[in-house]
Amino acid sequence: MGAFVENHMAGSATDIFRQYAQAFASLDPRAVARHFNEPAMMITPEGVMALPTAAEVEQAYGRIMADLPALGYVRTEFSALTERRLGDDLALVTGSGVWKKATGEAFMPFGLTYTFRRSDDGWLIVVAAIHDPGST
Repeated sequence: MGAFVENHMAGSATDIFRQYAQAFASLDPRAVARHFNEPAMMITPEGVMALPTAAEVEQAYGRIMADLPALGYVRTEFSALTERRLGDDLALVTGSGVWKKATGEAFMPFGLTYTFRRSDDGWLIVVAAIHDPGST
C-alpha cells in the first residue's frame, strides 16, 4: 500500500484520474475504490448515489462492471481531459470518454466531471459525475 499512497501524493489530479481509469479498465472494483474519498458521491443519468465507504464504491462499480465483458468492453479512451485547480487542495478534471470493444468499435460515449480533493492520502475523488458527452 505504501507505493499506492506515494503515487497518490505525487502528481496532479489528472495523473490520479488516469490511474483511476486504468483501475476501471482492469474491471477490479476494489482497485477503483482506492481512488475515492470517504464519503463520495456519484452522479449519472440514472441518478445520484451516495458512496459513504470504500465498500459501497466497490459494490457500485461491481454492478457497473458486471455487464461490461458481455458487451465486449476492453478499454476506455479519453479526450480533452482538462484540470482546473479551485485551490491548493481542490481540482476538477473534465473531459469526455468512450468505451471501446476489442474490435475498436466505440460504444457508450460520455462526458465526465470529477471533483478531487487533496488530503494526507493524496488526491481522491469526492464527486464523480458522468453526463452527456456534448456538455463538457
